[in-house]
Amino acid sequence: MTWEMLYDAITGVKDELVDEAARTRPAHRRVSWLKLGAAAAALAMVVGLGAGALGGRTGPSVGFGPGDPGDPGDPIGDNMQPPGSMEGGPGHQAGSVFSAYAGPVFPLVVPSGGEELTAQRALTYDFAPWGKEEEWGRSTRLEVTDAYTLSNPTGEDKTVTLFYPFVSSLHDLEHDTPALRVDGERAQTALHAGGYCGGFQGVYGGGDAGPLLNLDTLHSWEGYRELLADGRYLEDAVGNRQDLSDVPVTVYEFTGYWGPEPNSQAGIPNPTIRAEFDLDYEKTTVLSYGFHGASIDPDAGHMMQSFSIPRSFDPENGDPFYLIVLGEDIANLTTQGYATGGADTTQTVEAGVEVERYVTDLDSALRVAAELMYEGWYWENERPDFELYFRLMKKDLTAYGLISDAPIARYDTGWLMEMDFQVVDRVFYLEADVTIPAGGSVTVAADFLKQASYDHYCGQTENQGVYGYDLVTRLGSGLRFTEQTVTAVNTQYVRMVRQNYGFDWDNGVDTVTLDPAEEHYYLEVSRAEEN
Repeated sequence: MTWEMLYDAITGVKDELVDEAARTRPAHRRVSWLKLGAAAAALAMVVGLGAGALGGRTGPSVGFGPGDPGDPGDPIGDNMQPPGSMEGGPGHQAGSVFSAYAGPVFPLVVPSGGEELTAQRALTYDFAPWGKEEEWGRSTRLEVTDAYTLSNPTGEDKTVTLFYPFVSSLHDLEHDTPALRVDGERAQTALHAGGYCGGFQGVYGGGDAGPLLNLDTLHSWEGYRELLADGRYLEDAVGNRQDLSDVPVTVYEFTGYWGPEPNSQAGIPNPTIRAEFDLDYEKTTVLSYGFHGASIDPDAGHMMQSFSIPRSFDPENGDPFYLIVLGEDIANLTTQGYATGGADTTQTVEAGVEVERYVTDLDSALRVAAELMYEGWYWENERPDFELYFRLMKKDLTAYGLISDAPIARYDTGWLMEMDFQVVDRVFYLEADVTIPAGGSVTVAADFLKQASYDHYCGQTENQGVYGYDLVTRLGSGLRFTEQTVTAVNTQYVRMVRQNYGFDWDNGVDTVTLDPAEEHYYLEVSRAEEN
């Protein structure tokens, strides 16, 4: 069993369960607290949201909690149904459309001064990892060396700032980050990250029908072309730092919680503490950390937020939980223990919690929550830099969360732990400064393992066992390329399925020169021993 098959087995949620969750999501009126100006507007346009404002909605009280039929479930597992694979459809330049698309290998980007240089690009695709056993089976990663010779034909030295882009997520960053070398030496780099690459869609047949509860990830290189072509995505990644310290908030900190141990025989399967309070939904927005049940009633001006009482061995046991209130403060806050997390549960239990109220700013309040989330998140190996983590949390919250100008229904609860910023794909950039002497040249090379695109095992498409690797030749680069070549090595582990490079491995053609007029190249392979 491959790791892709295992992933699909774990996260394959039945459509009818996802639909049921969608029918019980709470309605929430929106209050816009941030005046983010032109930078935020540009960000919204760059990431390509397919959503309008979802504010001003009212409706009957609805609720859900952990284990209840209305629980929206795991944020990774309730994504869209894969569309399957196809030979290039309208507007798609050949190759397959994979449900799990890893994004292309991008060219080196020199936003300013690149037009004065000439560049030769030589890529090496090494399939050696395909012959190695990993924890979850045989690897499908491709070892890539993307090397450039940058020449300076002018009569004076040129110092340029270059960026090497790659697709990853915070969770996979350690595995995906390239090593950047200049003239063979490891370069000093800074890491930048852009916004979520995809959009959102409804659960009723996809698209924008119904509330936008599902992630709608990119499935082809054209999506990245639209995202990156005008340079604004890079500008946002490098320059946009959301400072929320001027937004006042009232914080309610919940500590010292206690209650009975779970006992299904006694009718107490999930002891839970509810916090109930009154508010004006037109003047107040509530974010939270640690809460995972809710009942929201805008018409009555009432809200319930709840959390299961952590057991002694639960990782979050002892952590404070928070309600973060923007705008007008809440009123008449009460707490009570209940036998389960269901919003319709009426059986109370002996339980308690200490609540402290204080006033601070939104940036400080979010930092406290982010630190708890960062420590509690499962990182396979090395954790990303916390400041990068915190920056992306704020980036996505202000773009899609309740405090954005166009909040997405997926995040209507205001639960910070429900945000997907750790796991969604985005384009990262390694930044370095390079000086090319007058009349001379330098070499810049990026070495990395590239994830393959594939179809989910549950999709049952014709591309089962087929893995794709895409390349774009000039997207946003700013360099004048005189030549681009690709060499494939250790190809004995794979069988060619589709390509547009011109490789003919059986007859010794393992190096090809790319056509400068061709924007996109694709290579799709399967395991040699499986054919």
